[in-house]
Amino acid sequence: MDVLILGGYGAMAQSTVPDLLASPGVDRVGIAGRSEPKAKAFAAAQRDPRAVPVPVDARDSPSLVREMKGWDCVINSSWYDLNVSIMEAAIEAGIHYCDLGGLYHQTLRQLKLDARAKDAGVTCVLGIGSTPGTMNVMGAYGASKLDKVHKVLLRSSGAVVSGGEPGIFVPPYAIRTIFDEFSMDAPILRNGKIQFVPALSGLERSEFMPPVGVVEGYYTIHSELVTMPKTIGKGVQEMDFIVAFPPAFRQTIETIVRLGLASRDEIVVEGTKVRPYDATSTVIDGLPKPKEPELDVDIQRCVLIGEREGNPVTLRYEAVTWPHKKWNVGGGVVDTGVPPSIAAQWMVQGRTKGPGVVPPEIAFEPVAYFTELSAQGRGIRVTEIAEEMRTLN
Repeated sequence: MDVLILGGYGAMAQSTVPDLLASPGVDRVGIAGRSEPKAKAFAAAQRDPRAVPVPVDARDSPSLVREMKGWDCVINSSWYDLNVSIMEAAIEAGIHYCDLGGLYHQTLRQLKLDARAKDAGVTCVLGIGSTPGTMNVMGAYGASKLDKVHKVLLRSSGAVVSGGEPGIFVPPYAIRTIFDEFSMDAPILRNGKIQFVPALSGLERSEFMPPVGVVEGYYTIHSELVTMPKTIGKGVQEMDFIVAFPPAFRQTIETIVRLGLASRDEIVVEGTKVRPYDATSTVIDGLPKPKEPELDVDIQRCVLIGEREGNPVTLRYEAVTWPHKKWNVGGGVVDTGVPPSIAAQWMVQGRTKGPGVVPPEIAFEPVAYFTELSAQGRGIRVTEIAEEMRTLN
């Protein structure tokens, strides 16, 4: 199979690309992006002739469609604001598609393309990273074990265990997405209906396994809330997503947002119209990188509170990912970049639900997916905790 990756030399591609190259049946991996030198350099670093640089601008739809027609599937690891146009191009080209999430609003728009995807005979899996992605599948699996679901708690945290350099600011993923998470109203489910609350409200203290420990998190906008209330069903009344970043990082982003430096509204600077959002993001993207990457452990948690045979039951699922030594990347990169590799392969092999536009909790058989997460030395472990604890992969 031939798999094209848009954003192919970006942060999450650091695990997606080597995972594809380590998987049987993959003939070509396209390292796609606007910068030909970066695409060539990243492809060369793989030391594998199947890694092919593909200079293409995701904003140029006609050129993108022409390029896509030479591939079986496209993984969209670029900025989420481009999800709709890239997915439309994939459907027009007649190839399968997956992405890392649409930050709620883009996901809503993408779901409206279901009929077009079905007519084209292609499958489009929306939001298949760690969260959204594995988080959704854990929720669906837990719900299948309950007769009623009252509440679902989606929680995400992590901690740096090695690498990095003091004084160097390192966003864990796209800074533009982080700015939006810190500034856009967050969806939560209450009394069975979606409502929006201010970003960074709902402060909550949670305890995770070491080295994460006790953390403080808050509501942020996320894609799980688009599909999971409906797909889980069973009378679910409450659901929300809370993320806990390290305090110093959170305070820095909060300050940038509060000062208006992440605003999307245009201002005039010396006669030129600019958006602080674009300027600040560009500056941060250009900051010096540490000589050694920050390596973190990443944890996604899904808690379901409900009933089984008339008795109250609480199920907790955790996906824990440590740094990958061979790839020299942290757990946050592994658990976000590996799932789209699996999704791409399974779509081409016909192992996912489809055709059409489907969320992760519908696309995959949960136990098979959990098993695949830990195969090939990927090291993503999913655990179920209820009356007893057992490893699911």
